[in-house]
Parts: sequence; C-alpha cells; structure tokens
Amino acid sequence: MKVWQLAYPHNLQHVLSPDLKLSSDKVKVKITKALLTESDVAVYSGAIKVKSPFIPGRLAIGQVTEANEDSFIKKGERVYLAGITEDELSPDGLKIAGETSDGFYRDFVLAGVDDVYPLPSSVTDEGAFLIDAIALAERVIDEMQITVGQHVLVLGAGLYANVLCQILIYHRAVPILADNNAERLARAKKSGIYYTFPNDETLKENVNAVTGGKFADGAVYMAYGNRSEPSVIFPLLKRDACVCFCAPTGKSIHVNLEYAMKHNITIKGITESREFVSTAINLLAQKAVNYSAFSYCSYKEEELPSLMEKYANLLGSGANLPEQMDVVKFIF
Repeated sequence: MKVWQLAYPHNLQHVLSPDLKLSSDKVKVKITKALLTESDVAVYSGAIKVKSPFIPGRLAIGQVTEANEDSFIKKGERVYLAGITEDELSPDGLKIAGETSDGFYRDFVLAGVDDVYPLPSSVTDEGAFLIDAIALAERVIDEMQITVGQHVLVLGAGLYANVLCQILIYHRAVPILADNNAERLARAKKSGIYYTFPNDETLKENVNAVTGGKFADGAVYMAYGNRSEPSVIFPLLKRDACVCFCAPTGKSIHVNLEYAMKHNITIKGITESREFVSTAINLLAQKAVNYSAFSYCSYKEEELPSLMEKYANLLGSGANLPEQMDVVKFIF
C-alpha cells in the first residue's frame, strides 16, 4: 500500500506501507479523491503539531473494496469517510483524521461501518466535499434553535459561511451576510443569498434596516479564512441572543466579551458536526445547496508536495488560502 507520509514539517514523501487486513467490524475503502484543507496545510507546515511519521488528509471519498458478508456496507459502494470519529482513548473522546490520527492521503483505509456513508448517485463527488460544511450548518441551526423568520447575522463570507446562509434559507430563516471581500459577497449573491453587506461602519445601519430596527436574533462568526474582529457582532444583536463561533480544530479566536456579558448574550463554540453527516447528504440529494459559483480544481496525487509547499508559504506570509475546492485524485 502507498501512503503520503509526513516525515517532518515541509517533507511529504510517497512511501510503501504494509497492506491492511480486513477485521470483523471494518470495511476496506480505496481512496479515490481527497480534499486539501487548511488544517492539512497547517499539519504540513508544523503549525499543528503531530507525531511523525504521519499521514495528513482530513476529508475524502472512496469505494468499498472489501466488506464482510453480513455488513450493511457493501463492496463497490461509493462512500464519504467521516473526518471525525469517536475514540474512547483520546482525552476529548474524538479522533480527527489528519490531525490526531493518520488521515486519508493514501491508497486504502480501514474504517468502521458507522464511519462511512454511502453516497446516492444524485450526489456528485464535487458535492460530497460540501458535506462537512452542510453538517456544520445543520449543527449551528440546531444549537441556536433557529426558527422560521429569524434574522441571523453571519460574519465571514467564505465557503462555509455561504453554505450556512443557504441552509438557513432552506429552513426559512433570514441570513444577513457580512464580509469585506467583494468577490465573496458577489459569490454569495450568485448563490441566492439576498442580504449581503460589507463589514464596515455601515453594517449596523444595514442590519437595523433589514430587521426593522430590532437587530439580529442571533449571529455566527465563521473563522474559516476570516480575520474580522469577532466582538463587532455583539452590538448588532438583540438582548439575550445567541452567538456561535465556528472554527477548525486548533484555531484560536480572541474575543472581547464585555458587551456580550452586559447584554446576556449566550456564546457557543462549534468545531465539529459528526452527528449531522447523514442529514447533510440528504440535503445535498435534495439540491438544497447551490455550489455552481464555487471553484473546483483537480490535481494528481503526485502534485501534493508542491501544492502543500505553495499553500504553506501563503499561510506563512499571513495570506489566506485561495477560495477554491482543491480535489486530489488518487489512482484507482
């Protein structure tokens, strides 16, 4: 079996590894495509510390090549692999692929039958890589107990925020999207998000106008490529509102809570949404998310080291990664 192994930061090598043998509670999956994520680049650069040798790769899809006869997951099925799974031995009870355990940049993996999700034919490979974003959106809506007609301010208009706004619309809430990037806001408009505003001195006036002077019922700060000051959210909310701060694991957010405490605002932190993966797949099958405005780029797996180095240098310079879905194809 071939794997992409990180010997030390900035050194990703294609090496041979022993073949995997099927066990009773597992299925064997051939990785066909994997996504290159910000957390993968952080692991590669050493910003997220791992014990070498290590295999990065947070999100992937594949095809089942071996399964036990009594398994409800069948050989030949195209599946989405859960990036976060339960692990009784870890301090927080979770195992994160490509961060706290070996990831998916390799030929094959053994996965628990509860950690692979069959993909219906109506869900494309490209769509499948939005499952994590949609599942996060569903968890946000569940945690905040969003109801029909509520106004939800979303700060940060990257892909995850775009998807969140579309799912809010699906649930008949009213998202208000704010960002300082004109390209992001234009993409949001193309995706069907009506209220999009620059995050500047005019934002309070715009939120006030949309909500009829009542301000937002809740807010979400998306820390995926978002450098905005988080505490600017609080004065745009009703008293007793709820704010969710969403970030990839390992990313810190510094927030001034003085205004929030004075106005009894509830703060929630969300980094994962494993319970909502099946719901996300169903929403994709229902065409609840329009991703025609998103940019997809395809790469051969041999390009992984150079792509990782390019993006590590970008992050090291203080720049954000390009807003595109970088899909790495693995030879079948």
